[in-house]
Amino acid sequence: MLKRFLVTLFATLALSVMAAEKVPGVWGWIPTSTQGSYFRAILEEANRNQDKYEFVFENRPGAGASIAARHVLAQPNIAVFANSTAQFIRPYLYPDASFKLADFKPVMVMGVSPAALITKGKTLDQLVKQDRINFATAGTGSTIHLMAEALAKDIKKKYPNKDIQMIHFASTNEAFLSVIGGHTDATFEFLGDAKAKATADTTLIGLTGKNRVDNIPTLASQGYANLTELQGIFAIYISAAAPQATVDELQRIFLKAEQADRVQRLYQTDYATKEAHMTRPGDLTKWYTDLVKRFESYTAGIEVK
Repeated sequence: MLKRFLVTLFATLALSVMAAEKVPGVWGWIPTSTQGSYFRAILEEANRNQDKYEFVFENRPGAGASIAARHVLAQPNIAVFANSTAQFIRPYLYPDASFKLADFKPVMVMGVSPAALITKGKTLDQLVKQDRINFATAGTGSTIHLMAEALAKDIKKKYPNKDIQMIHFASTNEAFLSVIGGHTDATFEFLGDAKAKATADTTLIGLTGKNRVDNIPTLASQGYANLTELQGIFAIYISAAAPQATVDELQRIFLKAEQADRVQRLYQTDYATKEAHMTRPGDLTKWYTDLVKRFESYTAGIEVK
């Protein structure tokens, strides 16, 4: 009897292990960034909370997260993809080589975070009055690139003949170091990461979005309103071919996972917030569709060199 019980127990455990479907959770940016850290934490908490899926973090950086996006679309089974605001930028700037916005649908918004404009000891007034301004970006099609372009448009409204150049790097880290090293004049970085990287030479002179944080004023309050709506948008996506029932199931799993204390602490480190409609399945479709339309206008006229 005991032998039969043990055989049945081991068989049940074996079936339970075999039943867990491996699901890649793909991240296309620096894995040690705050956002990469909370995406990984969400996957790990999701694994603790259920045994139907085993979420496996994969880092596939490059080409403004397009490599990660295309990797997810190539998977024969379920895979999820976390991306920044570049989700809505890259396809417009690289329509032939990038993924298409219609290829994905949202599973969950992790958070919306402000970005800081960073200089090496300069005020905003000193920066905009330079004859030439070199903005460091994290590459064409990145969130940082679009923010720099938006600020450049605002500056040129006041100073039409201003010489403004975009200097593209492979990552936010390289862009940040170029500013602190004195090779470029300014860059944007999400506020949590900007504070983590800050040195004695780092000056945070303004924020995107509508809210002042830790005595750092918004750029809009300083006369540059073009960045009021531009923030870091970090969300989890899945192939548009996935059944809606699967999308809803994964959303329930991830919403529960993000309630873990360590995920909430990482959100706070990134100053991440989200509105109620960003947690409802039906509203997420509208949220995504609205952003697709909005970023078509945001990216209009940007040259890719």
